[in-house]
Amino acid sequence: MKSISDSPITTLQIIKPDLIKRYYEIKSGDEMYGSVDLVHNSGTLARVETSQGVFTLKRNGFFKPYITLRKEKASTDLAVAYLEVQGNTIISLDGTTYYFRLINLWKNQWGWTNERNQVILRYKPTVAGFIKGDVEVSKDFTYLSYLETVTVIGVYFLIQLEEEILRPNGI
Repeated sequence: MKSISDSPITTLQIIKPDLIKRYYEIKSGDEMYGSVDLVHNSGTLARVETSQGVFTLKRNGFFKPYITLRKEKASTDLAVAYLEVQGNTIISLDGTTYYFRLINLWKNQWGWTNERNQVILRYKPTVAGFIKGDVEVSKDFTYLSYLETVTVIGVYFLIQLEEEILRPNGI
């Protein structure tokens, strides 16, 4: 896996290499920056991999849903993100707070911002039966230590949102 800070790129692609598998890659050309693998028959559990390591993500809760992030095979959470449909979803990693939100309703753009509402990452999904699209990285924030991990968490959020829309009754 490659690190965003070690690369001159500003746009990554979300790719689903196999229509049947619930596996997504975040790439630029042949270079891989992260992956999201939704674990088969385990609900919302996903295994994500970046240059920072291998993690698991899991959505929990009903009335107050939240996402847990753990290092793979660890027993404690590295971070918890509480999902807020009408506002920001907040997660703190390595002393930096990130806010996931809808950036532009009309263009279907989502993204991570900082406490000053500056866009760190912008997702431009194209929904055509499965999530794919672009992730634009702001050059001003490539130094952030967990940037790749935050990138795959955002892809995970969009995958979960799409699955809720396409299968509202679990069908």
